[in-house]
Amino acid sequence: MILNLFLVLFAITCLALVFFVLLQVPKQAGLSASMASGGSLLGGRGVEGGLVRVTSVLGGLFMLLAILISFISR
Repeated sequence: MILNLFLVLFAITCLALVFFVLLQVPKQAGLSASMASGGSLLGGRGVEGGLVRVTSVLGGLFMLLAILISFISR
């Protein structure tokens, strides 16, 4: 029962992580992309800073769930 819950959370986390990684602007986008970011919407660096923060949290959750699933499935 608990394993199924963790597997569903793991799948949702995987999809969200892929989504937020694909939303990020590459670092080589140049000056025009940084000027069009629109100020500080989600943090000090604008939208990109918020996306990096969300991606980091999702990455940590991904690793935590992977370890928990590994221990529970034994």
